[in-house]
Amino acid sequence: MMKGLKFLTASLFLVLLSCSQNSEKKGWTVNEQEYLETQGFNVLVFHNYYPEGDQGGIEFIHHDERTATNGFINVDLPQGQRLHRPVKAERSVIGEKNEIQAIVTAPEYDFSYTVRVWPENEKIRLSVDLEKPIPAEWKGKATFDLQLFPVTYFGKTYILGDGSGIFPVEALGQMESLPGGRSRPVPLARGKKLLIAPESETCRLQIEQLNGELSLIDERNTTLGGWIIVRSEIPEGVGKGAVEWEITPTIIPGWLHKPVIGISQAGYHPSQQKRAVIELDQRVSKIENAHLRKIDYDGKIKEIKSGKPDMWGKFLRYNYVVFDFSEVRDPGHYTVNYGDFTSEPFRIGSDVYQKSVWQPTLEIYFPVQMCHMRIRDRSRVWHGACHLDDARQAPLSTTLPDGYRTYAATETRYRPNDHISGLNRGGWHDAADNDLAAGSQAQTTLFLALAGETFGINVDQTTVEQEKLFVQLRRPDGIPDLKQQIEHGVLNLLSGYRASGHSFTGIIETFEGRSFLGDLASVSDQLIYDPSLKPDEIRGNHSGKDDDRWAVTNKDTSLEYEVITALVAASRILRGYNDELADECLSTAVRAYDYEQTHDPVVQPNAYVPRHHEWQEVHATCELLITTGDRRYKDRLAELLPVIREAPEEVGWSAVRAMDLVDDGNFKNGLKEALQDYKTDLDSILANNPFGVPWRPRIWGIGWDIQEYAVAQYYLSKAFPQMFDRENVCRVVNYVLGCHPGSNTSFVSAVGAHSIIPAYGFNMHWWSYIPGGMVSGTALIRPDFPEMKEPFPYLWQQTEYVMPGAASYIFCVLAADKLLNENSL
Repeated sequence: MMKGLKFLTASLFLVLLSCSQNSEKKGWTVNEQEYLETQGFNVLVFHNYYPEGDQGGIEFIHHDERTATNGFINVDLPQGQRLHRPVKAERSVIGEKNEIQAIVTAPEYDFSYTVRVWPENEKIRLSVDLEKPIPAEWKGKATFDLQLFPVTYFGKTYILGDGSGIFPVEALGQMESLPGGRSRPVPLARGKKLLIAPESETCRLQIEQLNGELSLIDERNTTLGGWIIVRSEIPEGVGKGAVEWEITPTIIPGWLHKPVIGISQAGYHPSQQKRAVIELDQRVSKIENAHLRKIDYDGKIKEIKSGKPDMWGKFLRYNYVVFDFSEVRDPGHYTVNYGDFTSEPFRIGSDVYQKSVWQPTLEIYFPVQMCHMRIRDRSRVWHGACHLDDARQAPLSTTLPDGYRTYAATETRYRPNDHISGLNRGGWHDAADNDLAAGSQAQTTLFLALAGETFGINVDQTTVEQEKLFVQLRRPDGIPDLKQQIEHGVLNLLSGYRASGHSFTGIIETFEGRSFLGDLASVSDQLIYDPSLKPDEIRGNHSGKDDDRWAVTNKDTSLEYEVITALVAASRILRGYNDELADECLSTAVRAYDYEQTHDPVVQPNAYVPRHHEWQEVHATCELLITTGDRRYKDRLAELLPVIREAPEEVGWSAVRAMDLVDDGNFKNGLKEALQDYKTDLDSILANNPFGVPWRPRIWGIGWDIQEYAVAQYYLSKAFPQMFDRENVCRVVNYVLGCHPGSNTSFVSAVGAHSIIPAYGFNMHWWSYIPGGMVSGTALIRPDFPEMKEPFPYLWQQTEYVMPGAASYIFCVLAADKLLNENSL
């Protein structure tokens, strides 16, 4: 007991010291972005509306770390009912009080409340005002919760009431049973005043409830990706001031954002632009010299260049300066230094993109993602042969996981729950989702086929035995790996046509299977589901266990054209390796194309199904023309010129690959005019940020999106080199490999001196990674905070691996290599 009192006294002393130090800091303001800020601490008020992805409600950014999120009311309703997390709030600012208010409504429950935040001396006050008291049945179930980022507080202490402890790396708390077979975590502690990390000046935080009690809950006991929850119960009979918090952050006097030296972790070709983009706090008034230093072979460090970087200006919440060392061409290893900060080492060399940059993605990541196969790597088995019970006809008019849906008819000869044979071969798992979405499979197959055709990839590091459902990494088998991967992709894409004459939307886990992470061979019992059998009954290769994946089989014209495009491109790569499969790809694509040309478009939105069937038709027509040279595809592409002129940024890259085959001056002139207009718009877009890429963030980072842009830029720069600069491709590669806002982490695991580890793959719960996996990267926490949380593998929108992103990454690196080496001076 005495030790506990000494610990508590010491902690309170630190808080008093902190308050004394805080007297030096500037006052609070509500800035033009409508969030509350002072140097080193920000409070966002319903700026973000993705609570399912831990972005929303009240959020804290503390010394450049988003430490809290999803501050809003939750209600633990009976099963089947749900108070939806807020995806919209009406925010307003009361200027004279520096107060921000957000009104949240749940009309389905006739419930509304206002969250108010305002500064009070060195503290922040938060009040939750209900429009009317909670209904009686919500007693004990309605709470105001705030999530704390667990990694920030790993190994840090907490004190709440009479309880104290240290936040563990792994959830170690107790669970308690609830009626209906449910359970929930037992609170770590309860009390009025919570003190977090009193020993840390960077993340120390105090929250005091003025009119009730706080609970501290480790939600990681419920879900592996959970956060730490600070909770206040909403009392009965209270409207205004149902929750009153006083929040005291500790702020380091004079704190400034640490400079981030944005460089490509892989390095640079001698002839390309080389620009270190350095991110600085807006409050920095003096620009320091930057230094390029070479690591000589004798281990000595030699300064090659120094000088003041050029001011670029403000982007998001930071200022940026650019240190250009493009004139440096000597091969070797280098670092960039700015002030007391040094970048990771990188290399300059003409073969910089030829070793261990794209290769891990093809040689490790793609084999590991192969569905229906056992994947062995030396003494490790990544996973066993999985989903061999694929798949059963999905039910009608139903919403399934991950945005999949079914319509009123199956559009096949199968009834719901019927097994559809032939679906248990081919395809890659999409990240940790384990689904086989035709749209994603088609994109991946297309990018791989184009990379193989354009750059002649013939590496062989992997053994693939389709008949044995077996893959062995790091063991060549005499067949180019790329051909085997494309073969695996088309086996999945063809399965719907073989079964029912059109592409299926995809194959998706059950809701229970969706939550499974581990050895993928354990998701199901690998036996075909037979509803006539008892749940534990097995008869031959059938069982009564309801765990087979669903096949979503509805047809969509946009998806048909997208799959046609992939199959046609794949047929060219497979020719000479598997001629029978190449023939099937092309003949299937031609039949499907002919059908779509003679029938009205079918639009049935679904998961990973593209929109704009007319754009997809352009791509399909171009691939068929390139492959066959048939006159009818020339004529149809000429007829599609208006579509191309309206969306050159979407389809122009396909059109330029086929324009010489059209042999129509009007077509080529019209295409060139459209591309010139696009070029004018593009120049303006690229000038909007210091990285020179199209920066248009959505929920997820832009890495995947800009790689698709770079694929297009490669073909445009080859067709019109005076119009489209090769550096457009190189800047995307630089961005993905470390030259981006917020950090300089490579988005490709195990590529570069500092890369994203762990990541959101099927092994995320081991806080692990897959070499060569490529993530979307830095996301925007609105309105102006670039974020890629690391190490933390549970935010899909920042660190999820996906196959199309991996395939386009391979293409982009090879494109940069070819553009730079074929044009080297």
